[in-house]
Amino acid sequence: MRCATVTPVEPRAQAIVHEMAEHRRRFEDFCRSLTAEELRRQVPGTPWTAHDYIAHLCTVEALISAFFAPFVGRTDIPRPEVAPPQPFDIDDWNAEMVAKRRGTLVDELLAEGARNRGSYERVLGTMREAQLDAMIPFGGDRKVIDLPATTVRLEGLLMAIALHDPTHMQDILRALPERAEEPVIKEWLAAVDFSRVPPEIAERRA
Repeated sequence: MRCATVTPVEPRAQAIVHEMAEHRRRFEDFCRSLTAEELRRQVPGTPWTAHDYIAHLCTVEALISAFFAPFVGRTDIPRPEVAPPQPFDIDDWNAEMVAKRRGTLVDELLAEGARNRGSYERVLGTMREAQLDAMIPFGGDRKVIDLPATTVRLEGLLMAIALHDPTHMQDILRALPERAEEPVIKEWLAAVDFSRVPPEIAERRA
């Protein structure tokens, strides 16, 4: 199940939506190709399996959409299943959501991801130039990387989110190194310009 891509009015938001759509198409194809054994593989240096990373990517946009909806004046975006912890900690939220999805079939995860992507695209479709240029706080993965919170331009953060799928594909492939040599995967990741993630965001992400 793939959601119909929303086309925002703002050209820079359009570019972000189109970037996300292409990565999600490739990511879904990859996920559906994984065997049960591959899904259970532990990603070295992390507490998550390949399946867990898929669950993360298919659930996190529920939180992102709900966070940005008030900023753009949208009231039609559902609240995430798990309320954000107070004080807010995205690591705790992600860990709880991933734990809840253990054992969920990949097709069910991807269907959930498509619904969440639809909400996120509606939010992006409302973004205007002044909002994209706004400076917002960014803490990053504070439990893993000991750097203070900073401020980033919203467009830069949205681009980092647009590259979320290929970023975590690199993590998943650490558990599945033999899949990294497949031509379609090598071609996909070689074409991703990770330099578009602002350095102040990149250095605060694990």
